Amino acid sequence: MPSRADIDPLEIPAEIWPHTMLLDVLWQHGLPRFRYRRVGDVFWRGSGQEPTGCFIDEVLPETAGYRAYIIGVYSEMATLRRAMYTENVLTLDRGAAPMLVKRVSLPLSTDGNTVDMTLAGHVFEHDTLPRENALSLVRDMREVSRIVLEN
Repeated sequence: MPSRADIDPLEIPAEIWPHTMLLDVLWQHGLPRFRYRRVGDVFWRGSGQEPTGCFIDEVLPETAGYRAYIIGVYSEMATLRRAMYTENVLTLDRGAAPMLVKRVSLPLSTDGNTVDMTLAGHVFEHDTLPRENALSLVRDMREVSRIVLEN
């Protein structure tokens, strides 16, 4: 696994930064817990608050199983110590068209064995989604794809 030191932020194009985040992975009783370290604009506008320093389970809405699903994806990635790609279709309230979410999650490790950070990128595809607190509109979620990426 790469470490955080292997990632040079200056090599990531500026237009991609709003779609990326870094999560600290803290292991408690053999289970990972995820805390936002660096959060692109796309994420915190979707949840309605700037989440840096907060844990995922303190920020993401429980609506339609969204929080449990996201924690499950990151937990699987951290436990397997493999990058993952997922896609979801989110059904939104107020008759809005569904939103497609594409996400890639890369485990990072300081010691080469234990995942202690995650670099993630998300793309939310929706033409008319309000920018503030968009995740509060989620009423249903369906996974389209989950792929564990090999070395």
